[in-house]
Amino acid sequence: MQAGFIGLGTMGASMAANLQKGLKARGDTLVVHDVRREAGRRHVQDGAIWADSPQAVAEQSEVIFTSLPGPREVQALAPEISSALVKDASWFDLSTNSPEVVRRLHRELRQIHFLDAPVSGGPSGAESGKLAIWVGGDEEIFKRFRPVLENIGDQPLYIGPIGAGTVAKLAHNCASFAIQAVL
Repeated sequence: MQAGFIGLGTMGASMAANLQKGLKARGDTLVVHDVRREAGRRHVQDGAIWADSPQAVAEQSEVIFTSLPGPREVQALAPEISSALVKDASWFDLSTNSPEVVRRLHRELRQIHFLDAPVSGGPSGAESGKLAIWVGGDEEIFKRFRPVLENIGDQPLYIGPIGAGTVAKLAHNCASFAIQAVL
């Protein structure tokens, strides 16, 4: 299998590195891209394939993961990724997103499997692989790629239909902020 990863920032770089280790152990490869080419240097040195665009990542991948700053960036990337993914390919968006955005993208991207899969655990969790991954979307696709998700985080959990992962993440963030404010 060949997987793709787009977004090698604070969280994405470590998640991609952990994914790459797991794929490499099985003889599979990772294709990476970031708007900053230097962000991919470490991954390429470890055997990943650099792609010059998100479209190039999608063209080479059976499953793709994105870790982007927010809904606007995911929406901007969607046409480029979805037009390049082969029919029935899978896209897990690990970004903290909007339930409305992920539901709309799911409706619009009928030729692929789009799942929301936001993570929780912060940069240290991304580095150590101690991340919760709350997945919303097709449960069968979640089950198929659960072993791959387990390379990214130790707690992948199917939450429910599309958008449910994002709702769980946002509820978690609200509760965390409220507890911090009380303390």
